[in-house]
Amino acid sequence: MDAKTGGPLPDVEMSIQESAQPVNAPFEIIQSAADGSFRFANLAEGKYTVRAARQGYAQQAFLQHENFWTGIAVGAGKDSLHVRYPLSPSATITGQVTDENGEAVRGAAVTLWTEQMENGIRSISGAGVASADDEGRYRFEHLLAGKYSVSVSAVPWYSRYTTPQQIEQGEGVRWRGQALQSSFTAGISNPNGITAINCEETRRVLPDAVYPTIYYPNSRDWHGMGWMSLPAGQVEGADFQLSPEPSAHLHIQLNGNEGGPPPSVILMADLPGEGENGPMTPTTVVSSSGIEISGFASGRYQVTVSGWGDRSQVVEQDTDISASSQLRLEEPARGQSIRGEIQLAGGEQNLENAYLQLKDANGHTYPAVSYGNSAEQGPLVMSFRFDNLPGGPQVFELTIIQPPDFAVKNIEAKGAKITGTTITTDGSQEVSLIVTAARISGAIEGTAVKNGKAFAGAMILLMPENGKDWERLVKRDQSDSDGTFRLPNILPGKYVLLALEKGWEMEWSKPKVLQPFLVNAQKLEVGEQPLNSVTVEVQ
Repeated sequence: MDAKTGGPLPDVEMSIQESAQPVNAPFEIIQSAADGSFRFANLAEGKYTVRAARQGYAQQAFLQHENFWTGIAVGAGKDSLHVRYPLSPSATITGQVTDENGEAVRGAAVTLWTEQMENGIRSISGAGVASADDEGRYRFEHLLAGKYSVSVSAVPWYSRYTTPQQIEQGEGVRWRGQALQSSFTAGISNPNGITAINCEETRRVLPDAVYPTIYYPNSRDWHGMGWMSLPAGQVEGADFQLSPEPSAHLHIQLNGNEGGPPPSVILMADLPGEGENGPMTPTTVVSSSGIEISGFASGRYQVTVSGWGDRSQVVEQDTDISASSQLRLEEPARGQSIRGEIQLAGGEQNLENAYLQLKDANGHTYPAVSYGNSAEQGPLVMSFRFDNLPGGPQVFELTIIQPPDFAVKNIEAKGAKITGTTITTDGSQEVSLIVTAARISGAIEGTAVKNGKAFAGAMILLMPENGKDWERLVKRDQSDSDGTFRLPNILPGKYVLLALEKGWEMEWSKPKVLQPFLVNAQKLEVGEQPLNSVTVEVQ
């Protein structure tokens, strides 16, 4: 049925698979009839994931919210014959990108942004990238109803004549300095492969100009970005006219690097969304103690310097860069490394594809840069190390990100103090660890009910009772058609369990938003054995 009108939808392509199977493994595909009805027959008892798509409608799993959906239970006492499947019409954003003369800007990178609820936080994130065609036109289709915006990044057409390729083509242009190719990060493409150079000859002929990134409707700063509220099925237009401006230039003086090899320097622009940056700007090395960066618009950037001299330290600094700016950076204090071995409790098999992570007090994360079997210790031990950590006294939290059903049980250390999974270093000595990992066996299986009846589509939320280590310990699920849910891989401890009818629309990560529901929340203590047959009332 059309989620907007309630009318039946014919010719909907529907796929079904067992819920425990990978997403790309449907075993039957059918089309809905003229009256919207559909039928999957001869199914074994169990739970199934059903997805639907139709021209003008984005693919959606049944009652999908974020990365959760409702599985349809089939079997004795389960009603799987009266499924009402709402399908939301797609929205569309389209537009044209032109230059200051009204000519099409071919290959302009148009980024789609969306404001949505994710993990209980209302946030901005990238939702796709399109490249403008020969007429400067772009199009984003198959969008669900919501709030969207777009931004445009491009380079003037004449910039292609200031790339190193001109040397190879024998056009008689002479470059001065070392040119390094640029790239774009955070989902923004660089269709023309622009490279920054130091070329006085070319600047006499062609303007040293760039296009600043423009956010809808006409802002250079994403904080001034406008939003389009797209209802299901709506088409919205957003055109852009770009105007060039003089390229900004930044000279970075590196104190303490005399005689050493040049470090790597990148310039990261501020983009919407927590932790997102880009693009990486072109750089030209001037000398071992200085860096010249050009070919970007003025604004606020994060300057990151790494590989300083014989060290591998990283220095980050936010700065406002105008048409011609200077930045002086001091050599960083020597950092530290943490090395160790991870072994499994109880003599279990290897931790294949393990992924370990450290987090410091400021929230910065550091992945293990290498790990593998330690031949000296036998097949049940793996080695790892963390490099490029900040120097001086630090406090780190060690976690096992993958596999998700394992956690740190115990840490032994030399050169550091250990409290639970917290590592405290003084920065003056090498740190070595022996980490014992254990499989997490705690789980909760239950049923969400409302007025005595099973409730489908509720957000199931499990949170630590003391509110600590929230990011790592919180668990979520969506109740299936028979109201059942399962929360696996829970570390032992005391928790609060909630079932929220409209939880997908709440900023439940904020205490004041969740506080009214905690009064009737269910308190549970999870051990190493699963908790079964838990019943929770939907609020």
